[in-house]
Amino acid sequence: MDVRPPASPTGVRPYNTFLLVTLALCSLAGAWFMRISLAVHDAPVGFLDVVASGAHPNGIAIKKSYTGLKPLDDGLAMLVTAFLPGTAGWNEAFYWQQVHFLSQFTAMVAIMNVEACREKNRGRWIKYTAVWALLYQNIGGAIVVCIWWFLFHRISGQNSYFLSGRTVPVQYARLILPATLVLYLGPTIAMFWPGQSISQIQNFVALWQFAPIFVNIPLWLAAPYVSSAPASGAAKTADLPHLKVLYYVLFFVSMVSQGVVVFNVVASEEPGVELWRVFVPSSAHWLTSMDMGLLYIFQWDWIIIAIMHVLPGIIAVFDIQRFVPDIDTDNDRLLKGVYIVVALVALGGPGASLAAIWGFREEQLAVIEERAEKAEVKKGN
Repeated sequence: MDVRPPASPTGVRPYNTFLLVTLALCSLAGAWFMRISLAVHDAPVGFLDVVASGAHPNGIAIKKSYTGLKPLDDGLAMLVTAFLPGTAGWNEAFYWQQVHFLSQFTAMVAIMNVEACREKNRGRWIKYTAVWALLYQNIGGAIVVCIWWFLFHRISGQNSYFLSGRTVPVQYARLILPATLVLYLGPTIAMFWPGQSISQIQNFVALWQFAPIFVNIPLWLAAPYVSSAPASGAAKTADLPHLKVLYYVLFFVSMVSQGVVVFNVVASEEPGVELWRVFVPSSAHWLTSMDMGLLYIFQWDWIIIAIMHVLPGIIAVFDIQRFVPDIDTDNDRLLKGVYIVVALVALGGPGASLAAIWGFREEQLAVIEERAEKAEVKKGN
């Protein structure tokens, strides 16, 4: 048993520089796999030729009109072409990889907005999640999401960050869940819904490109009704019931997503549809065809973004253990936290892990703030 005093209010997170370097390296890895290596190897094979020809290798026409704005439609046509071999089910391994990736990402979309809405993050760069969504949808999640978490851990590196400003104004806390389910998860499910025409699938894929941005619309509408003054009294914890439900639902969505994907992959009789082919990039196959090259890109995108679910979860547990040392007095408490995060990933995927850990973190942040306030009162007396 090892009972230590809580972290000093004037201290910093141990090894935070090492953490920031790791996050930066993850972003650079994303740049390599999402951008640089593609230019080096002219991959995916034949992709630009397919887009220019106006038809997929199987003869299906590429839809080129969505909004009536040619520059925007040209970009959407290219993105939809990259998604379609998976969403249309032409490559079953690609289909299930996308289902897992994009449904699990629901938790990330919601939790980024939770952090953006906290009182302590007002005016900080991580607040502008619509801008971040625009960037990661166009540049690559594996690049941009890592940068967002880099900034998050940079500003939260000071221990003083944890002592106040946890509250999410209740106007926002009520909206994050329905906004995420309707405006992000809804379009995600629509992309993969069976029985649609190719034209309908292409429309939903084009719509989905804006989904992480649309999630912000209800929050923008609520903004004029949110006080700029810090919450006090009962208002400081009025958001907790709403956020608790949010984390439970995100955990459930991720659990269902993981279960559906694993079951269908294992049950598939299609040659080449195996768990490792769905999730593990193959350097032996990615240059053999356009769809295999696209799958390779999506796999690396998801691997690096999955790390951005797991690593922040481990750091969150570590932070709570520093500030609330009486929560676990075992000598191996840090390793225990790692085991819990890994077990949650195995159980429900990276999204479930992040949702569960953030729910735990939310409750403990409220405890940390309450203890900090009592300490200030005692000091004043």
